[in-house]
Amino acid sequence: MAETSRHIVHEIYSDVLFELAEETGQLDEVMSDLQAVARVLRAEPEFLSLLVSPNLNEAEKAAMIRRVFGGKICPLVLDFLCVLARRNRIGSLNGISGRYEDRYDSVRNRKRVVVTLAKEPTEAELEKLKEEIREAVRSEVKLTVKVNPEILGGIVIQKGDRVIDHSVKNILERTVNTILAYGKNRPRPSAPDTKQD
Repeated sequence: MAETSRHIVHEIYSDVLFELAEETGQLDEVMSDLQAVARVLRAEPEFLSLLVSPNLNEAEKAAMIRRVFGGKICPLVLDFLCVLARRNRIGSLNGISGRYEDRYDSVRNRKRVVVTLAKEPTEAELEKLKEEIREAVRSEVKLTVKVNPEILGGIVIQKGDRVIDHSVKNILERTVNTILAYGKNRPRPSAPDTKQD
């Protein structure tokens, strides 16, 4: 039940923010500022602890947000953060931002793609990969790269529920399974007839 009410809170706040951003033509700016705020809160967990602490009242939290972010993010996001602080909802910011980002990606026709590689790609390799995937899906791509040395090489691509596994590990496993299946299904030579007349 708590999970459901948290989801409803994320939905309500993010939808209000999204509609305000859309009405004022600030979809991109709000998205960028939400990401910037998230980076600050990840880098400064003590600051986030203060913002969710019961020891500070709502007005103090809002004032602290204005001191830290004032002039660095757009007024819409700044006011939105202050509303969250006054309503003790700063702890929900990640969920709210995540839902805003989902709606943003949908409006901007941006597809989320996760690729798994055996080793960290260079900048040039990453750009080439992004370009190839962008052409394949015919839309903007939000690429997440994971590194897993166990795949040995190649690539695993995931878009939504669809997974394309072209890893060396998967190719080897398929090859071994094909050889084993061929060995089982292959007719065995009949034993020579040793019966004497």
